[in-house]
Amino acid sequence: MEHSTDEVSEVCKSERIQKMHIRICQIKASEKTEVKYMQSWEEKILIKQEGIAEGEQIGRSKEKTEFVKKLSNKFSIEQIAEMLEIDISEVEKIIKEIAK
Repeated sequence: MEHSTDEVSEVCKSERIQKMHIRICQIKASEKTEVKYMQSWEEKILIKQEGIAEGEQIGRSKEKTEFVKKLSNKFSIEQIAEMLEIDISEVEKIIKEIAK
């Protein structure tokens, strides 16, 4: 299958292999198959990019939570929000999650 060329197919005595070669050539020549392949390829790239973005967002969220944990004993909510450059409401939300 990997080496499905006209030369290999002609040398091969197996009728099954020759039929497979013809089918492979038809598939490779099909615009419909090419479009499906490209769409599938693009979808995989988009899914990968979405996964990376989601992972980065989760990482930032965990990082903020860890900072708030470390700072909550020493600083006020307002000071923490200012240091992390986030809204006070977000700091309060994180503190509530930590307290659970």
